[in-house]
Amino acid sequence: MIKNIFIFLVIFLNQLTLIGQNLVVNYKFSLIDTKDEYGVVGFSEIKLITNNFESISFSKNIDTTVVIHDINQPHIQESSDFKPSMYKSFINGVSYSETFFSKYDLKDQFYSIKWDLTNNRKIILGYVCQEAKGNYRGRSYRAYFTDKIPIQNGPHNFDNLPGLILEVTSDDGVVSFKANKISNSDSEEIFNPFTNKKYINWDEFLIAYGKYFHKMINYKPEEDMTIVVPNRGIEIFVDKI
Repeated sequence: MIKNIFIFLVIFLNQLTLIGQNLVVNYKFSLIDTKDEYGVVGFSEIKLITNNFESISFSKNIDTTVVIHDINQPHIQESSDFKPSMYKSFINGVSYSETFFSKYDLKDQFYSIKWDLTNNRKIILGYVCQEAKGNYRGRSYRAYFTDKIPIQNGPHNFDNLPGLILEVTSDDGVVSFKANKISNSDSEEIFNPFTNKKYINWDEFLIAYGKYFHKMINYKPEEDMTIVVPNRGIEIFVDKI
């Protein structure tokens, strides 16, 4: 009985430590969309610094040379430095991030995902994680979260589950986030770096990107030359081409 009480106290104190400090979660991210010429391929590392009130994500490209099915030439990608990719305020229910347009950042207040919990479970980094299914802007996703870390957050705009999300994959096999490290930090600060530009919301971004997309795919600067831009990434930007 005394031993069981001691184990409970250790677990409880560990959870208090997680809540009291900022948590740092590292994810490996891949996006391999080669269904047609309007998809995109990319590999990166994501560093999420979070607590129960706000979070900031940093991302960087990783050195990659990979042969992808249906692509003749190997995909080659050079590494880059970490740069801010998203800030979230859970109190205000909003995320901020860069857009393709140099004059505007995105202020996104309508990204919340409605999840359906399943009974499927898997172990990730030693944590028993439960599966949840949801649709997010054109793709169906499965997420695995652990309620042993009571922070309702995850990579990109994937959050709103009763615990930290450690893995997200799209049902079509295109998008993948997988946590590979979790640590506590007293030195990693959370701040909003997206404050020096005007904001547009998600609907305004879709309209602006749609106009740019159709302009560029119809633009031919030289004979037999076509500029191709993606119509989708993690989200679907343009439904009809």
